[in-house]
Amino acid sequence: MQSFKKLLKILDEWKWHYVLATLLVLASSFIRMLEPKILQITIDVLAYFVGEKSQMAKASDAFANMLYKLLPELDSNPLGYILLFIGGLFLIVSLLRSLTAFVGGVIKSDATEKAIKKLRDRVFKHIQLLPIKFHDENKTGELLQRSTGDIGTVRRFILEIIVEFIRLLGIFGAAFYFMAIVHLPYAFIAICVVPFIFLTSWIFFIREKKVWEEHEEEADKLTSIVSENLSGIRVVQAFAQQDEEIRKFGVQNKRKYKIGLRHMMLHAKFWPFSDLLVHLQVAISVFAGGYFALNGQISVGELVSFLTYSVMVTWPMQRMGRLVSQLGMALVAIDRIYNILDAPIETYDAWEEMDKKLKGEIVFDKVHFAYPNEEVLLKNVSFTINAGEKVAIVGPAAAGKSTLIKLLMRFYEPDQGRILLDGKPLNEYSKIYLRKHLGVILQNNFLFSETIGNNIAYTQKSASQTAIEEAAVVADIHKVMPKFPDGYDTFVGEKGVSLSGGQKQRVSIARTVMEDADIVILDDSTSAVDTETEFAIQERLAKKLKGKTTIVIAHRVTSIQFANKIIVMQNGEIEDMGTHQELIGRNAFYQKMFNLQLALEAEIKKDSEM
Repeated sequence: MQSFKKLLKILDEWKWHYVLATLLVLASSFIRMLEPKILQITIDVLAYFVGEKSQMAKASDAFANMLYKLLPELDSNPLGYILLFIGGLFLIVSLLRSLTAFVGGVIKSDATEKAIKKLRDRVFKHIQLLPIKFHDENKTGELLQRSTGDIGTVRRFILEIIVEFIRLLGIFGAAFYFMAIVHLPYAFIAICVVPFIFLTSWIFFIREKKVWEEHEEEADKLTSIVSENLSGIRVVQAFAQQDEEIRKFGVQNKRKYKIGLRHMMLHAKFWPFSDLLVHLQVAISVFAGGYFALNGQISVGELVSFLTYSVMVTWPMQRMGRLVSQLGMALVAIDRIYNILDAPIETYDAWEEMDKKLKGEIVFDKVHFAYPNEEVLLKNVSFTINAGEKVAIVGPAAAGKSTLIKLLMRFYEPDQGRILLDGKPLNEYSKIYLRKHLGVILQNNFLFSETIGNNIAYTQKSASQTAIEEAAVVADIHKVMPKFPDGYDTFVGEKGVSLSGGQKQRVSIARTVMEDADIVILDDSTSAVDTETEFAIQERLAKKLKGKTTIVIAHRVTSIQFANKIIVMQNGEIEDMGTHQELIGRNAFYQKMFNLQLALEAEIKKDSEM
């Protein structure tokens, strides 16, 4: 019931549009009920002309008698003229039915598209506001499926089912009424199988909903495999793993096939049985109607109209099976969508003046942290970065270096301890303010499917071309612009696929330089460029970032040897802290890192001289 309420809530803003559309559709359905009556009087008029004319044609219900009153005098007009008049009457009724149905359909379609647009906007906006933790725990493919496929399922339900459901109830009620006013016992006989049709439809709905939930789960997994594969297609081809990826896809596709086959078999069993019940109802109506007509309880015209109404009564109940099938899918879809919408978003309280500058003093005080369902990663981490200092953080993989940055950006909150920024607890700063004043070049560079220039000016949409080029010079990417066909207007493709790893890193550096943040964080930002280029970038960055607090996470000593302070991390703890010269003399890890790099550079130099 809660799922159904959520489904209807989507339409709340346009509820009166749907009320009007429903009224028009109901009016169309009622007008349609006059068509069998016109058929009835046509047959009875023919019987009147070919039979005894001792008495005027008449009927036992008010609607048929009303139609008779609209006809010209039967005794004083030829049959052809009467039939022509009846045909015109039928045309008017059909036009009115079509017009009301058309206007109702237009109103319904307009309201549906507006409601679905709002839902799409709402889901996308909510996803943008969800914390990084949510994105870490949910696959992109699943979110994509819910943001597109499930919304499409809801759209089809709203557009095709809600008003249709009321229309079918209207047809059922009106058709039964038109039968009842002629012959009440026959009317009940004409719907005697309907309870069984309804019962089978309800059982079908329960099973359909369960199977569809399983189907969508498998569809999520398949979408995730495709999304991940396409994102990493170059890695797949570079390692010649196409066959393995095809195998993985085939395994998941087979699972989806099996649940899809179960879904189809459910339909294959239900619809023939439903058709059998419908045809059984029609057969019962034919036999009963023949009996009543032979006994003079109804006319031949009334028998024909009764048979038409009996089909109208039975058909909505069969159609109801299709509606409950769509309802089952829609309820599953709306629950999956609300799994996103009900997820708590990040709080953006305690807003500061956005133009207020940060000095850049950072203090980690006995910080402990663990990712959900994982062991403690950071243990009793304490250090101070003075305003304007350049501090480097080094250590092996999984030492917790990048996690420090995530805590500083408030992607996550410490489990214990506290982080101070300019003497103020970090959680007292709004996340929007923090992220606008902390410039970050993340370890995994991401570029949008945009031009190089637009990627650089991502946070500064109104930036001039001169400003973009100045940032590119600092990142040492400006000099390669002539190599691109359209320079800064060159599109980089999805995730910057047309650029090399080093070029993507340099565009990311230029983007952060453009932001002109108070604190700059470089997370292994030059790992994909050669030593010479790295030195040029570091030299320009030092001038550009002079006086600003800078945090550098790197594995190359050349990137960090001139830092004011170097923090060495091991297993989530601070193992040592000092300058380059101090650590060279006392820290085994740092010495090993330095010696390995010297040996590697010597080997490269030797190879280049040969």
